[in-house]
Amino acid sequence: MGAGAVVLGAAGLVGRALCDALAEGGWRVVPVARELCDIRDGAAVRAVCRDARPEVVFNAAAYTNVDRAEAEPDLARAVNADGAEVVAAAAAEAGAKIVHYSTDFVFDGEQERPYVETDPPAPLGAYGRSKAEGDRRVAAAAPRHAILRVGCLYGRGGRNFPSTVARRLEAGELLRVDAERRVSPTWVREVADVSLALAASPHRGLFHCTARGETTWADFAARMAAELGLPDARIQRVSDAGLALPARRPRRAILDNQALRRLGLDRLSDWEDALRRYAATIRAGQ
Repeated sequence: MGAGAVVLGAAGLVGRALCDALAEGGWRVVPVARELCDIRDGAAVRAVCRDARPEVVFNAAAYTNVDRAEAEPDLARAVNADGAEVVAAAAAEAGAKIVHYSTDFVFDGEQERPYVETDPPAPLGAYGRSKAEGDRRVAAAAPRHAILRVGCLYGRGGRNFPSTVARRLEAGELLRVDAERRVSPTWVREVADVSLALAASPHRGLFHCTARGETTWADFAARMAAELGLPDARIQRVSDAGLALPARRPRRAILDNQALRRLGLDRLSDWEDALRRYAATIRAGQ
């Protein structure tokens, strides 16, 4: 049996991708869903780490509802900052490395060039503020840390917009899709692969981890339709303002995987290539 890993938030999009990749890689995996362990509960998290004796703790548990966070900022902070610190401290106490997941929403998106790891955060809303604080607290609580800023994730089983595009297109739903914001849609399977490489390495620090290139969500949806051989007539292109969402989104929070590239670990594809391969798994019923 290989090295041991605890995956907190194992039932979510990132958590499931991690569990699959770890199992395929021969790791001894202890998946822990939110219902079994609230990361705000220090005693529960320490007990999981003590009993599992992992080499690595993957913290994929988070409060991710960007809009609801505007009405629940204290809850977002309790999970994404307080809870993240709890996990980092428990991992350090257990002698384990922590791999923690952050977000492109720590930036305001007003910068024209892609953001590198040394650019200062400037979040627009409660969700981004809670994640930026969590990044700082994880780094302080666990010297052996790898913090991955991800964004625009999609994959099988996800409940967010990009993950459900294929199903909604196949169902013939009308999709009102943002045609303005610039994004880098990223297949969660590739994030999991990079996560395992970092986990098994001595490297630590802050890493951007998104697909290469950029597009809009409307163009992403249209490309998905083309890959699946479906009509895109049900895709209605709207402005960001036209969606009237409670939380402001960064206009162009494109990340540069500079730190991964320097280590030779930037294994993420161009977003179009990754989407083609993801769509192939849908066609194959995988």
